[in-house]
Amino acid sequence: MQPIFTFNEESAKKSGAGGISETGAYTGTIATALFTNGRDSQSAAMEFSLETDAGKANYLRVNYIGRDGQPLQHGEALINAIMGLTRVKQLNATEGVNDQGELAFHCKELEGKPIGFVLQKVLYTKTDGTDAYKFEVRQAFGSNTRKTFKEASEGTPAEAVDKMLLLLKDRDERLPAGNTGSAIGQPARSMLGSNQPAQSRLQQRQPQNTAQQTGNFDDDIPF
Repeated sequence: MQPIFTFNEESAKKSGAGGISETGAYTGTIATALFTNGRDSQSAAMEFSLETDAGKANYLRVNYIGRDGQPLQHGEALINAIMGLTRVKQLNATEGVNDQGELAFHCKELEGKPIGFVLQKVLYTKTDGTDAYKFEVRQAFGSNTRKTFKEASEGTPAEAVDKMLLLLKDRDERLPAGNTGSAIGQPARSMLGSNQPAQSRLQQRQPQNTAQQTGNFDDDIPF
């Protein structure tokens, strides 16, 4: 009998190591979209995980309210763009419970939607002094057209993503060796991974409806 597999120890050690690891433009499907709050501030964000052919990217946070409780224009604009590109006009927080019995506030309207993200790799130092990396969403674009929402709405060519990639590089925020006093911690956990009481700020403050009317749309607009 001819074996199909012969055990390879080095290959076995690589199990689960796949995933997006470089700055670039990726298209895929929004696997999860969660509303999150800062642990020790008034900040609020949406946290995405993106499934792509190149692998999965987790903890993609888009902050729309700062630590001081004030709206963040860039974050709001990016969420609006994601909504426009996925043909969603209103976002709601749907409360649920995960497998660990913890509260999770999902945005069901965006989960399962196709989207493209320009992701920038950010190198940082964890609280234990070791190096790690995370990704930041710099731009959203249509998964089929490669157009940003502005390009789609104005009927212009898909150029913004490629222009951004020409200049976009990894960002290094690592601390000098031995200096971990103010090290950046692990990416903030969402409601999906935090033991929160039944009452939260998300229940007190419904997420802002970031969809705004922008007049008549032509054929390139996904509405």
